[in-house]
Amino acid sequence: MSLPWGVKESVASEHVEAVSAYVATAENTIITVAGKPVTLLKLGVKEIKGNHFLIFRYQL
Repeated sequence: MSLPWGVKESVASEHVEAVSAYVATAENTIITVAGKPVTLLKLGVKEIKGNHFLIFRYQL
């Protein structure tokens, strides 16, 4: 099993509530990316210096 990876993506202010609601249900979900299973480990929307970011960890 490989090590977990982290990703940070910006989220527009008007979409913060919708993205937060979605990621609240997606933790520990297995999705398929490029034909390989990926486990979403931890997800959340954070505000950093007035900007919003989706921050998540995943494992192949």
